[in-house]
Amino acid sequence: MGTVVAAYRHHPMHGRRALAQALVAGWLGITQGQLSRVESGRSKVRDLDRLRAYAATLRIPPSLLWFETDHPPTAARRPRPVTLPGGVPRPSLTGATDSAMTKSLLTTLRQYSTADNVYGPAPMLPLAGAQMSFIDSLLPTATGTERTRLLYVGARFAEFIGWLNQDSGDLRAAMTWSDRALDMAREARNTAIVSYVLMRKSHIALDAVRPDLVLALAQAAGEVPGDLTPRMRALSARQEAHAHAMFGDQDACVRSLDRAFELAAEPAEERDIARYGTPNYIEMEAAHCWVELGKPDKALEVLQQGLVEWKPDFRRDLGMGLARFAIAHARTGASDDALDIALESIRIVGDTGSARTAKQLFRASSILEKSGARNAGTDLRHTLQNTLRQRR
Repeated sequence: MGTVVAAYRHHPMHGRRALAQALVAGWLGITQGQLSRVESGRSKVRDLDRLRAYAATLRIPPSLLWFETDHPPTAARRPRPVTLPGGVPRPSLTGATDSAMTKSLLTTLRQYSTADNVYGPAPMLPLAGAQMSFIDSLLPTATGTERTRLLYVGARFAEFIGWLNQDSGDLRAAMTWSDRALDMAREARNTAIVSYVLMRKSHIALDAVRPDLVLALAQAAGEVPGDLTPRMRALSARQEAHAHAMFGDQDACVRSLDRAFELAAEPAEERDIARYGTPNYIEMEAAHCWVELGKPDKALEVLQQGLVEWKPDFRRDLGMGLARFAIAHARTGASDDALDIALESIRIVGDTGSARTAKQLFRASSILEKSGARNAGTDLRHTLQNTLRQRR
């Protein structure tokens, strides 16, 4: 059955791109991971009722089956949920109802994003995944404007799940979900989301220390045709600056940062998903570039001012800012200050479980150890390891 499902997903009748595993998994009532194991042969479908259900879902004629089934070919239908959780009847998503549904999902996404900044990715992943499964259950029968709206919302949720996986340290899953978001955005022909997801993929490549990929994806994001907002272009320029900093090209980095500052200074609409790309945000990112370029003194003043003005709602991001601040101090030889600041960041890691922040803190400990402050570096590393161990 795994071979059949894989062949079905990749059949030319579905277009140049194969149907997404997550989409077909939703039709079959299983998770994307379960379908992946079925297709690869690691998980065998032996239950006759499940085989019959899959055959009916994929509308396989009985004459082609290797088992008996009671379902005539005309009776097979792709499953369509008729109720919502709790047995509530599923409404027809047309007109005003369609719009209300998508607005409700986007409101939920905003709430999840706010909670993620306080509590980290672990509690949010299953919640966002459940919403994504619900969207997947609606897509097979959606058409026209309804489908376009669902694809947009699905792209937003898939991008968010990609971010949650990135902050959890699972960069492979982050890229997989971002690819799915990109596919949905392209099908919806939403150039703004296409550009945003390409920028986010560049951000994931930054965590993977792939400057070549960071630069290529950032440039692709900025070159997407269409009416991109200034702050979307600012975030792409910010990513280009990071890539140039990793290459050690200070002049190119400064040019990209200047362009990012100029774009970020323009007013942002309330609905702009890149509105967080403010001049202050770009300035904090510039400080990180200066650290990468081996000039931590240039970063310290910016980081200190930015951290003083930090909004308390963005707790997880505060942890990252403190970790970068600790690295800058470690680079200048201020080991005691670096350790004190890093310990504050570790407290936030204990609450949020941000693997990205933990990675920067391990980096700070390594810099301290190599710069002669071995005791401070060792204390930092042991404290961080114990904090992460307690979260497991």
